[in-house]
Amino acid sequence: MSHFDYVANEWDSPEKVKLMNTLAKKSLSKLNLNQEIDILDFGCGTGLFGLEFLSNAKSLTGIDLSKGMLEVFDQKTKNLKNVSSIYCDLVDNNIDMKFDLIVSSMAFHHLKDPTIVLSKMKNMLNPNGQIMIVDLDQEDGTFHPNNKEMGVFHLGFNHSVINTWANNLSMELDYSIINSLEKNNNFYNQFLALFSI
Repeated sequence: MSHFDYVANEWDSPEKVKLMNTLAKKSLSKLNLNQEIDILDFGCGTGLFGLEFLSNAKSLTGIDLSKGMLEVFDQKTKNLKNVSSIYCDLVDNNIDMKFDLIVSSMAFHHLKDPTIVLSKMKNMLNPNGQIMIVDLDQEDGTFHPNNKEMGVFHLGFNHSVINTWANNLSMELDYSIINSLEKNNNFYNQFLALFSI
């Protein structure tokens, strides 16, 4: 994860802040949150996505593999008693905590085997809990300037792949394209996949 450690202090560019704010607002509109809940932000980075859920959070826990990103996350949230972070590789480790909602934005294409993480996430849910994944729709490999250097294992995911994940986990799926981003003279769609027990 050296790439993310290296860029952590410059990560919060105006473009990224705007994109994550947009994705978070569109994601929140899909949820019917009428009480404060315990939230996990997987691949939280500097918190641009997950911190948008703060007004609905009894607790918000950020988890990431980049110490550099978590240092920025912790600095942002140092005065928030209900926010904490965990440095952990969920592929090889387990977290003995339960959540009502697990969110993840633009992190799953960096996972070699997303199904391992999804299965663990399901086991970390409270009754009636949900998993919300926002990521790239299948793309042509041009979204990132250097896929290998940036730890990209998947060029996005199409609807049928996401549907297979839901079926294999015996979870309900609400899937939609929620945004389109113009970059590199191209348009890249982002999907929202909401998995429910």
